[in-house]
Amino acid sequence: MKLTKKQMIITGSVAGLLAVGGITFGVVNHNNTVHAQQVAEQKAADKKEAERKAEKALENKATTALLKAEQEDTSKNISDAKTAVEAVKNKKIKETGLKEIDAINARVKLENEAKAAVQAFQKAADDSSKNKAAHAAVDKLTNSYSKKLKDSLNKQIAASEAQAKVASQAKAAADAKAKSDAAAKAKASEAAAANTAAQSQNDASQSQNQATAGNDTRNYVSNGAVNQGYGSSNAGSSNTAGGGSSNYTGGGTSSAGNSSAGSSNTNNNQGNTNSGSNHVHDGSIGDLNQNESDAGKEGAGNAINKNPGDKW
Repeated sequence: MKLTKKQMIITGSVAGLLAVGGITFGVVNHNNTVHAQQVAEQKAADKKEAERKAEKALENKATTALLKAEQEDTSKNISDAKTAVEAVKNKKIKETGLKEIDAINARVKLENEAKAAVQAFQKAADDSSKNKAAHAAVDKLTNSYSKKLKDSLNKQIAASEAQAKVASQAKAAADAKAKSDAAAKAKASEAAAANTAAQSQNDASQSQNQATAGNDTRNYVSNGAVNQGYGSSNAGSSNTAGGGSSNYTGGGTSSAGNSSAGSSNTNNNQGNTNSGSNHVHDGSIGDLNQNESDAGKEGAGNAINKNPGDKW
């Protein structure tokens, strides 16, 4: 079928309209797609940024908690730090934080051991082994956060060492004094024992001398008594009325008789004769003295009686 010119114009116009409409639709559709994609991308970016910010906040919180635990390593602070580190999403940061928690726990263990060693030394400051253990435990505190505690513990050790030195010097002085006192006491005891022995020896010697002197005295008295007995027997006399007298000494006894003729006991004795014999047995001093006494008495009698020619 052959189109007329008018039909051809109308058909061209419709086709043109259709072409323009298609193009417009395509453009609008494309724009809508791009916009939607942009919105999605923006949303994803916003979400990512939000997550990044949240992660950063967790990391900051963990860092702050770790620092607090380092500076003041109480069990609560360490526990809080561990919780904060475990909440971090970043694997590397989390591993680093947990290692730091382990280091803090290890440091706390060393600090507690050092504190215990120092306290043990303070209770026995004269124990050299505990002193050595305290120094060794404190020397292990190499962490910079332990410096304050380390300085404090070293001061405590020094104070205990000073006290131990004073106590040791006092003990040494006391021991020296006790030893000196014991030596002096022992010496005094030895001297006392020696004096006692010497006194006992002197007492024994004195007793022996006294016994010897007593024996000598008894012997002398006994011998003197015997000798005096001889003299006494010579001196003994009895007056009888018969006249005549005799002095006889023998066997340790003496008898003598004096007789006065025709007179009583007056000085006018007439015919008074004294005859006697002195017999000396052993020539002792007592006998000699007695004979001398008898001789004197007889001479005196002769002198009183005035009888010339009388003789012994």
